[in-house]
Amino acid sequence: MKRLFIILTLFLFSCDLLTTREPESPDTRRTSYLPATTPDILLLNLKNSLKEKVLENYMACFVDNSYTPLPFIFLPSSESVASFPTLATWDLTAEQQYFNNLIIGTKKDIPIILDLQNESKTTMGDSAIYQYDYIISLTPSNENIKNSYRGNLIFYIYLDSRNQWVISKWEDFNLNNNPTWSALKGSLY
Repeated sequence: MKRLFIILTLFLFSCDLLTTREPESPDTRRTSYLPATTPDILLLNLKNSLKEKVLENYMACFVDNSYTPLPFIFLPSSESVASFPTLATWDLTAEQQYFNNLIIGTKKDIPIILDLQNESKTTMGDSAIYQYDYIISLTPSNENIKNSYRGNLIFYIYLDSRNQWVISKWEDFNLNNNPTWSALKGSLY
């Protein structure tokens, strides 16, 4: 009996079984992602995924073969292909890798800002074409990345089987000889 008492005493006091522990802080990371039930929400999600640096939200803006047979096509600005040949065979895996590297290559608590200007759009039921002049502003932690990228883009967007709008095709064009989004992608891949 004395032996059992000693074992129980050692067990209770050595393991702190009866003490409470500090509660863990809840994961408070919130995003502004919304189901892309309209093209405007899709473009807002794209802008916010850059601003919030959330890979999952960024990738949700693009076609997913589980919900549509459409491929993802990226047509880079012509001058960028010469500098970054990998842009010629760009796919969703490359897009994901680029965005991951973008998050790593920019200062942590400073958002990436995508400004879309001079909108021109054509909507056709389950598809749409949106064209913009764009400016991407960022604060790099990597000296190979510039602070600003500018150009003109065209997004071809479609409604998938979930009734979500997604980008299937993306064309990037140089505007006034500025570094383009294509150059940003190429330098980070």
